[in-house]
Amino acid sequence: MNSVALLLALGLPVNVTSSVPTGTFQTRCLERHFLLSVKSSFLGLKTRFDFQDRYGLHFLSDQEATRCGYTVVINNVGDLVFRASFLACHVQSKTDTDYHLRLWFVNVQADGEVAVYPFQLHCLLQDQWSPREIVCEENYMEVSVQQPLLPVASKNQKKGSDGADLAVMFHRADHPPQEARVALGYHISLRSSRLILRCPYSTPLSYFIKERGVDLEIVRATVRLQSNFLSVDVTVACPMNEAAADGSDLLWKVPLILSPLVHGQFKDKGVRIGVNGRTLTESEFKERGYKTGLQEGTVEVRIPLGANGGHITSGVLRGQYSQAMSVDLFFMSQWEDERWPLTQHRSFRLLKTPLIPQIPFFTDNTVPSEGFFSVTLGVFAADVSLQKVTVDGGGDFLIWIYSNQTLSDKDLSVSKLSHPNGSHSYQLLFPVSHPKVIPEYIGGGFKTYSISFTFTLTISPSGDVLYHHATIEPSVEHKAPSSPKLEGKCTESSLLVLLHHGAQSELQWELYLGVRKVDWDLVEMGGFVLEAEEDYLTVEIPLFSPVMNYGEVTLKGFVAGVEVSVVDAESLKPEDRLVHECTFPVREFLLCLPEGRIVAVVDTTHTIPPTHPNRTTLLDPGCVPMETDSARALFSFSLDSCGTTVNTEGNVLVYENQISYSQDFLPSKDPFIHRDSPYRLTIQCRYPVNESLTVAFHHPLNSSLHLLPTPVKRTRREAATTVSVSTTWMLISMLLLLMLCSLSVCLPYL
Repeated sequence: MNSVALLLALGLPVNVTSSVPTGTFQTRCLERHFLLSVKSSFLGLKTRFDFQDRYGLHFLSDQEATRCGYTVVINNVGDLVFRASFLACHVQSKTDTDYHLRLWFVNVQADGEVAVYPFQLHCLLQDQWSPREIVCEENYMEVSVQQPLLPVASKNQKKGSDGADLAVMFHRADHPPQEARVALGYHISLRSSRLILRCPYSTPLSYFIKERGVDLEIVRATVRLQSNFLSVDVTVACPMNEAAADGSDLLWKVPLILSPLVHGQFKDKGVRIGVNGRTLTESEFKERGYKTGLQEGTVEVRIPLGANGGHITSGVLRGQYSQAMSVDLFFMSQWEDERWPLTQHRSFRLLKTPLIPQIPFFTDNTVPSEGFFSVTLGVFAADVSLQKVTVDGGGDFLIWIYSNQTLSDKDLSVSKLSHPNGSHSYQLLFPVSHPKVIPEYIGGGFKTYSISFTFTLTISPSGDVLYHHATIEPSVEHKAPSSPKLEGKCTESSLLVLLHHGAQSELQWELYLGVRKVDWDLVEMGGFVLEAEEDYLTVEIPLFSPVMNYGEVTLKGFVAGVEVSVVDAESLKPEDRLVHECTFPVREFLLCLPEGRIVAVVDTTHTIPPTHPNRTTLLDPGCVPMETDSARALFSFSLDSCGTTVNTEGNVLVYENQISYSQDFLPSKDPFIHRDSPYRLTIQCRYPVNESLTVAFHHPLNSSLHLLPTPVKRTRREAATTVSVSTTWMLISMLLLLMLCSLSVCLPYL
């Protein structure tokens, strides 16, 4: 019965694939092993290997793999790696120089479909067998001994001469010798002229010693042939230590002399080192920066972090970015002693360091003449991705969010810089003239900035979040203008107008907002904050100032701006003009516009369960939101529409409407069960009678519902003028009380 027949017998859907997808499988011949790798992206829900030889079909279980000389592991990049010893079960060889293995790779998909891929592996022996060869694999230890005088196995013996004419004696300190023909998953066989002992790790017949600070696991045994009473030493010893981190290097140590395996005088014949099962040439070894040396009787192998052949994984250790390196190391040592003309000892170790803290390099690459601030952050491994950047330049935050450019500042550019070793860095660019970047100081021919950055990065697949904070304080050459120049900036709650006038002894100009001259009456009425420096003047205009012009309103925010001009005081000749606008994100607000229009943004998620914003209406059910998202609705309507009512209170006209959400009842004819929360929000705008209409702005809409508006950051300018700003806001609040909306809210009942 072959593999396909058996799968069919089990009732599984089978797809026998004669062709292999390009690049999915890779096969290679190692010195003493077959190697087959499968890309991680191709692996199904379950995988396994089946073998077919002249004795039938064989399934590879974990126990069978250890006993027969097979290793199946997931390597450091997630690919499946299959290694088979030339001396493994089911391997065919007629001359002891060429080896054949027929196997099936079985890939079980999530839907239960089974795909079967056949392989016929063929490898030639690269170097002649040594008298004794020892292999320390990931899942087993193996020793094979060449004995020219040993009889050749009979052709009618299955799987060599396993247990047929062989007895093994195990030796341990403080224990009498123990004889066993078959013991604890051990494999003993005689193939051609080689005697083989293969055993799993950590069995009752093994023991441990410490050699030069390195733990060794040892199985000390002799095999006796019953036919001629010949005894052969088949002791095997393997180093069990893991890799350590030494600075930025992966460090692995192994004793030069493994004393349980050496008899008499020891003569070193050198070592060979490789990765992924392949020995590196001397030039490759040096090019990659690998190092090896002898220290106090131990061979040290050093591999630099990030070197070719290693794989970097990232993590967060005590809040700091850290990296661990793993490498699929191949190590072979050779020696001569008085009993064995040559011993070759091979180790296959998938090593990994603990996390090593790394400080990302933050570099200020700003070239002022190019007109951009430029910084880079790196270097990161491939599993790190940048999710968000927040820039605090003294005004409103500049924000960049990965895969959500609608929420990102359009002038903030982030680029990924790839490096040859697979790592990468990030470059951030934004204009020096950006309105949200405000100089901390202007004078002496320079503008000095203090700009803070917060980078938010994630690590895959763990999902760990990493934050990195950095600050730069660049100075940009500033030449005072010969004539006044206007510049606009944005903060989170105001607009800034900077008038650069130079260090003139007498001020020969006047400032206008629209058609109104900026005098102390306008400063007090508008709630402005003025700061005079050596060669410039700053005017801060609050977001809710009556002089503000309001433009487009969407759920992303609303546009507010002012028109500013500076004129010569004597000739009234315009020197410069600026139309300055900023976009302000607002969670909820009510805007009463002078042209007789009401704009409201409401958050309907405060009820339990939350109310769907796209199902809210005004008093006129035909008046639905102009825009909605998952939590908010935006309404914009004129005073004489959508069921708006008007009442008179003294010399004030009160316009009122209501945003509501009708409940669904079950059953509809005789309702007694409702599945929605009731929602009603009354909105009012008050306009003085027979007076010029002014804009009124109220935010948030409903403080009784514990709204959480976007936190307002206190700017450096605000912090420096706390008393002035507080006093001004008190005056503006008193003024706005006369014209701001009043709200009555019918809270949802539960």
